Amino acid sequence: MRKMKQLAALSIAGVMAVSGLTGCSGSPKETEAPATAATTAATEAQTEKAADGGSASSEAASAEAAGEPITLRFSWWGNDDRHERTLKVIEMYQEKHPNITIEPEYRGKSEREKVATELGSGTCADIVQLNPPWMGDFVANGDFFVDLGQYGFDIEGFDKNLINDYCTYNGTLITLPSGLNARTYLMNKTKLDEMGIPCDMDTKWTWDDVITIGKTVHEKNADMYFLNADKVDLVEFVMRPYIIQKTGKFLIDDSYELGFAKEDLKEALEYISKLYTEGVVLPASEGNTFLNAVWTNPDWINGNLTSELSWTSLMAGAISDSQDTYVTTTLPVRADAVDTSIVVKPSQLYAVVKTSEHPAEAADFLNFLLTDEEAGKVLGDSRGVPPYKAVQDVCMSEGILDEKIIIATQFAQENAGLYENTASTNAEITAVLQDAVETVSYDASKVDQAVDQAMVLIEDILSTLK
Repeated sequence: MRKMKQLAALSIAGVMAVSGLTGCSGSPKETEAPATAATTAATEAQTEKAADGGSASSEAASAEAAGEPITLRFSWWGNDDRHERTLKVIEMYQEKHPNITIEPEYRGKSEREKVATELGSGTCADIVQLNPPWMGDFVANGDFFVDLGQYGFDIEGFDKNLINDYCTYNGTLITLPSGLNARTYLMNKTKLDEMGIPCDMDTKWTWDDVITIGKTVHEKNADMYFLNADKVDLVEFVMRPYIIQKTGKFLIDDSYELGFAKEDLKEALEYISKLYTEGVVLPASEGNTFLNAVWTNPDWINGNLTSELSWTSLMAGAISDSQDTYVTTTLPVRADAVDTSIVVKPSQLYAVVKTSEHPAEAADFLNFLLTDEEAGKVLGDSRGVPPYKAVQDVCMSEGILDEKIIIATQFAQENAGLYENTASTNAEITAVLQDAVETVSYDASKVDQAVDQAMVLIEDILSTLK
């Protein structure tokens, strides 16, 4: 491992300066004419914010004045830390609006198909948390989401690149970012210090280093593994970066053409297979038991798993149940990399669905959730760095944001590579890649078979998308 220069302290300007790092999402939106009508209307409508974070709608105020009882459903996913903080903010809003009841619907996993089914059947919650990669498919297949531009949000308080690249489709503002998210590498400093393994932001990691150090950890203690990951993580945080760092291209470009060769996929799967055969990552039979929630594995909590590739928005909850000390370190980059493949994007997105009977009140709650300073102090960094500048400012000034998340976010911003375009995160193609990882995770001799099958399936999927 090689040393790198110590990062400078993060400023608020640094947190907000995502410009150019996220790029455009590659989803079906108008790229020649960025959405200005919705954002301009929203800005003009926001003439004065109330002390409780402002009202997103005069309709909501009228309903409250009339005492009309209203029930809204709010759906999200995350870890226990995020759940507890969000529930507290719901209580705060209900205290200010006694005629409104927010019914929470929360879970541990994102579950794209569940959300897609609910949208299609008209049974989705009024306010729904979404994953950015889903939006291309959702927007292409239906008109599900309310135009938020009509409800007076202070759009100027959000980073304009996140708004334009991830939240605006065909000139309409249909989502808002829940937080600022970045890929990161979280390590158990307590356990790795005991083994003499450096794990701070001064350390520069290559993929070969991960193998070398991972073998060392397992050799010193057969009950311990260096990397805590399931097949989903290995596609998101290993396969995608590994290939993109070599090619410098999207996995799938916006014309639905492959951005990698068969040999590139084979090399990535051989590397992932080696993570298993060398005892670097925990066995697939255990890792996939905690699919999409690897931080809940008791061996992670007790320190037998010592590192996790993750998102900054998940960090707080990932370490909340452990007594050990954790730090972030730099992300692995191959020695001959032509792109870092480090991604900065919204943590998640919020939308109000068109089937809601009370869209104005739903928008008012969303406004409170995102822009109220007291609510922001409760939410903290449970969804990454807060996306609204005034909330960022108060959280920074009061020391609420975890320093590890600030450092990881700054590192990602300063070293960001290609953004995640929608085509590359297509759900069907992602499932094919996950199946390929699962195949080699159980049998290293099946790399060629997994590659051949994956390439045939991917080409078939792309032929239907072009």
